[in-house]
Amino acid sequence: MAVLTESELRRILMDRTVPAWTIPAGTVPTPAALDFLRERGITPVFEGHGVKDASFRALPPGSFEGPDGAVLDHKPEGLTHLSGRRLVAKNHPIIAFRGRLDSLCARIVSAQLAGAQAGRDDFVSDLEEVLEFARRLLPCELRGEKVPEMFLCGLDAKGIRERSHNPLSFFGHRHMRTSWRMGPLSVALNELRALVRETELAAARAFQDQDGRTGREDIITALNRLSSLFYVLMYKYLPEGFVPEGAGI
Repeated sequence: MAVLTESELRRILMDRTVPAWTIPAGTVPTPAALDFLRERGITPVFEGHGVKDASFRALPPGSFEGPDGAVLDHKPEGLTHLSGRRLVAKNHPIIAFRGRLDSLCARIVSAQLAGAQAGRDDFVSDLEEVLEFARRLLPCELRGEKVPEMFLCGLDAKGIRERSHNPLSFFGHRHMRTSWRMGPLSVALNELRALVRETELAAARAFQDQDGRTGREDIITALNRLSSLFYVLMYKYLPEGFVPEGAGI
């Protein structure tokens, strides 16, 4: 008897959206695989029957599916929701990624407050665009939707990459060593740059399958570009007359 797993479906489908997915006769999908199909709006069709699985593994009302597939009549405090009524340990890699994303959004809001207190409405506005984009990553992960094309602070992904790789051409400064002398706004942006890189690493761990292949490259790429954008914004909000001390971090 063959088993169809969530990781295998992620590897095969990647970012594609299809209306239905045929499950060959003699193949049993795991509950996680069925959850994955349901979240993407894909109808599972069992070969030889031509009908939708009516249950998606029907659970009794008020019950939950535990990490080992067992049916639980209550939600233990040590577990949390991965999707639907499926529970996992709170240190599950995807839960850890969601936590990192939550922290990132919280720190963006803190940086906005610092910008507002400094009277920099332009800074607050730029970070509001970034915040809205970052917030969209969670529903994209939950629903299996592709991350939308990036266009933030007047730049697309290509423009962000060009500026982050060649700041001398665009901002008149070489790659700089970070310093408190960059001023409070650029210091805050540098902190966000580092935090989003940690979030990217958490995503890489969360979406790596058993064979070492990485799924959800759209989320990982988006986070990579966000870190580059924070780097670009660091130059934009340097104090007037600032001269970098040298190259490096």
